[in-house]
Amino acid sequence: MSHRPNNEPTALYRLYDSNDALLYLGISWNPDARMEDHVKDKHWIHFVARRTVEWYPNRPAALAAEAAATAIEKPLHDSSWRKTRVGSRPQWRDLEGRKRVEDGLAAEIEQGQHWLGKVLMSGAVAKRYDVSRPTASTAMDALQGRGLLKRWHYGRFRVLKGPARKDLEEFDETRADRKLRWAYQIWTVAELREAVKGLPDDTLISARLSGQRVAIPGQRTEKPASGSAGSAAPF
Repeated sequence: MSHRPNNEPTALYRLYDSNDALLYLGISWNPDARMEDHVKDKHWIHFVARRTVEWYPNRPAALAAEAAATAIEKPLHDSSWRKTRVGSRPQWRDLEGRKRVEDGLAAEIEQGQHWLGKVLMSGAVAKRYDVSRPTASTAMDALQGRGLLKRWHYGRFRVLKGPARKDLEEFDETRADRKLRWAYQIWTVAELREAVKGLPDDTLISARLSGQRVAIPGQRTEKPASGSAGSAAPF
């Protein structure tokens, strides 16, 4: 909601999908900031393919234009023009995305990929599964009904089924190996050659190796300062 002066220039913006269907229209003195808000809270935002913006000299003029456009153009995700009861309104949930999240997370939990009590964030899950945050949250609510998650706080869910954190972290690897993998990116010579194949000669790369200094022929490596063995070695 804007609390700017009524005499300030105000934009009327429209959001369209890839088929040029009008999804939503609204007004704002800062349409870019408003779009950022929509990305966070609109379950249909991933359908938006383009936006148009029309500027009006003040807020009352923009409000009048918004009311007229809404009545005529009937944006898909703006229910203000509908006079039907809530139960007869279309539902605009991303059912395919919700199922993808629900099935994927359920499989991860059942396979023991998350420790008991781990907190999963709906925003992070939404990014992983390429859905909106409300869609991810709806799917996670469904998993709560299946006894796999429990809503802990807004946007946060705790895992109710899985191994202990200690057991999961130490599974199939020694403590020393785990620490090394946490601290360093390990490459074999063959993997390094494959990774840099085709890159321009002046491309900058770096490596961190445990207690070792690595040099590629033709490149200069600097002697590490005292007490800095194992630090990043540019080459």
